[in-house]
Amino acid sequence: MRLLEAECKKLLSEYGIAVPKGSIIQKPEEAREVLPKIGGKAVLKIQIPRGQRGKAGGIRPVYSPEEAYNQAQELLNSTFYGYKPAYLLAEEFVEAEREIYIGAIVNRSERTVTFLSSRYGGMEVEEMAAEHPESLLKISVDPILGLMPYQARMIAKNALPDRPDLRKGLMKMIFNLWKLFHAMDAIMLEINPFAVTKDGRLLALDVRMEVDDNSLYRHPDLTKRVYALKESERKAREYGIAYVELDGNIGTMANGAGLAMATMDLVHIMGGKPANFCDVGGGASADRIKRALEIIMSNPRVKVILVNALCGITSGVEVAKGIAEAIKGMKEKPNLVIRLSGNRAKEGRQILQQEGIEALEDAREAVSKAIELAGR
Repeated sequence: MRLLEAECKKLLSEYGIAVPKGSIIQKPEEAREVLPKIGGKAVLKIQIPRGQRGKAGGIRPVYSPEEAYNQAQELLNSTFYGYKPAYLLAEEFVEAEREIYIGAIVNRSERTVTFLSSRYGGMEVEEMAAEHPESLLKISVDPILGLMPYQARMIAKNALPDRPDLRKGLMKMIFNLWKLFHAMDAIMLEINPFAVTKDGRLLALDVRMEVDDNSLYRHPDLTKRVYALKESERKAREYGIAYVELDGNIGTMANGAGLAMATMDLVHIMGGKPANFCDVGGGASADRIKRALEIIMSNPRVKVILVNALCGITSGVEVAKGIAEAIKGMKEKPNLVIRLSGNRAKEGRQILQQEGIEALEDAREAVSKAIELAGR
């Protein structure tokens, strides 16, 4: 589960990590009222669960109450990456002398937490790291032993090599960051950028955090949060379908989480770009299959839909009926590639043949065909 920036900053404050003065904005009028309270100029930020908001125009400086009102009205009524903002965050305008990067991520292969630091931060952090690889430091932290003092010193020194006067304060914040990471069962936590202001303060200007879904029973407060979902993801949740939208052009659907992941991997390995993760679950009914296809088709980027059904508990007949029902009455039928095998797959293929759809038996053959159609 990815938290929104405002939620992350509330947690940072509780753990002694300094953040800019800010306020939640749910109505444009509130932006007009809050501006004088935070210095007369501010930055308005959309609150959606993904990065690169600045590149999408979702982070805007405002210099007067009237401008704050107009920009807030536009932002609250716009959609970014398929998300409509739950609310905005208005923050004081911070003039940074420099920007650095501090982050932590779970390294599953080594069963450690990797801490990263760079003397460069901001929107172009990845490009800067590629251009100056010597500036990026990676340190593995044993989750049982925790972050060691010498490790925190190394992280701070790498981020601020020429500012020994600020390193002690940064070290303290890095330790607090580790405590927060551990307490929240995070799998990713990054502050980018961490700003050094002209008056010598260290402020977390932007933050991202993902909490392990398997730990949510330990964080019941998170289930009550306001969380921005795409409309398609909200509908999928209502129908009991596991669906996550991605940036590709090949819509995928499978019956089972493992098969759904394997289908996406196969599309990627063979040169295609999956547009979503979609698991209709074992024993899915024709109605659920139909609903899942409708949700996938609602994504304008999808050029072809790949259905990979390996039927065990799920009946091939139910899969075929759901597909037939979804496309019935459509003036323009979508590009569909179906792989159907297993329980009652033969009967299912006959149902699809009546609708003019050929179902394949081999997964690789189906993926190859889907990629070819998407390329056209």
